Amino acid sequence: MNKPNMALVAIVFGVLLIMQGLAFWLAAGFEAARFTAAIPGFFGVALLLLGILSALLPAIRKHLMHVTILVALLGIAGGIVMVVKSLGAEEVSWSKVWDQGLLAFLCVVYFGYCLASFIRARRSAE
Repeated sequence: MNKPNMALVAIVFGVLLIMQGLAFWLAAGFEAARFTAAIPGFFGVALLLLGILSALLPAIRKHLMHVTILVALLGIAGGIVMVVKSLGAEEVSWSKVWDQGLLAFLCVVYFGYCLASFIRARRSAE
């Protein structure tokens, strides 16, 4: 199996999260009061920038990729917490549930790619 270029994977997931943030904020009418719908985009910007830096700076790629996994873990935790809070609210906002659920899902998938890459790197170093 070909190993993925993790800098490129970070860039792709960054773009996906940015598009998600913009799409849900657009669906909310780009209202300033509903700017929280764009939160996944902030995680995306972080992954995008870290992915670009990883591609440009191979000397510190490993460290930057570790930071991306931290971003993904924060996205997973934040997404799950917000889904649970939203579902427990008196009036459920399904748009918010989908937005935060998709954030958590995309971050879990990215985390899986990172974990597989870290395992491959460890095995090849042995």
